[in-house]
Amino acid sequence: MGKKPLTNKSKFLYIVMNLKKKIILCYFIIYSALSFAQKKNNLKTKKVEFGTEIQAYPVGFITTVTSTVFVKENIAIRFRIGGNFANRKDFSGFNDDEKTSGFGGSFGLLKYFPYKNGNIILGANVDGWNMWTRWKEAIETLNPQQGTTYNLVIQPGLNAGYLYNVSKKLNLGLTLGIGREINIITRGENVGQGWIGSLSLITNYSF
Repeated sequence: MGKKPLTNKSKFLYIVMNLKKKIILCYFIIYSALSFAQKKNNLKTKKVEFGTEIQAYPVGFITTVTSTVFVKENIAIRFRIGGNFANRKDFSGFNDDEKTSGFGGSFGLLKYFPYKNGNIILGANVDGWNMWTRWKEAIETLNPQQGTTYNLVIQPGLNAGYLYNVSKKLNLGLTLGIGREINIITRGENVGQGWIGSLSLITNYSF
C-alpha cells in the first residue's frame, strides 16, 4: 500500500500552535524566575548575557537567540529559542528526499574554565523541536509518493569550545557539539533521526 498524506491538518496545526505558545511561556517563566533570584541574592559574581548562535550540522543549520544566566562565577544556565532547518536528501534511510524545518528551543548547563583572554567551556543541553518534514518516496517510479510529517524531537547533547573576551561586555566563540535526535511524537510517515555533530558560532553581550 502507498503512503497516505497527513489528515486533519487544520486541527493538528491548532494543537501545534498551542504547544508553541506553551513553550514560549515556559521559557519566559523560567527566565523571569532566575532573574528574580539573581536580583534577590544580589551577588556580584552573577550576570546575565544575551546573544545569538548559528549552529551548523551536516545536513542543516539552527539559528537562535540566547540568554545565559550565571548562578555562580563559573557556572551558568543557558537558554535558546529559534529555528531549525535541514535538507536530509536521502540520508535518512526512510525516503528518497526529506526537507524539514521548525521551531523550538533548549536549556543547558555550562561550566567555565578561565584560559588566557577568555574561557574554555564545557556543557550539556537538551533541545526540543517542533519539526515538519516534506518527504518524497519512489521518485523515479510510476507511482511516486509524497507528504508531510510532524515530529516533536528531543535532542540531548554535549558541547565544548572557547569564548574569547573581545571586551568586558562582549565575547565571541566557537563550540563543537554532539547529540542525538529522537522523534518522540510522529504524525505521519517515519522520517530521519539519529546522531548529529555540529559546529556553533556564538556571540554574547553581558548586562
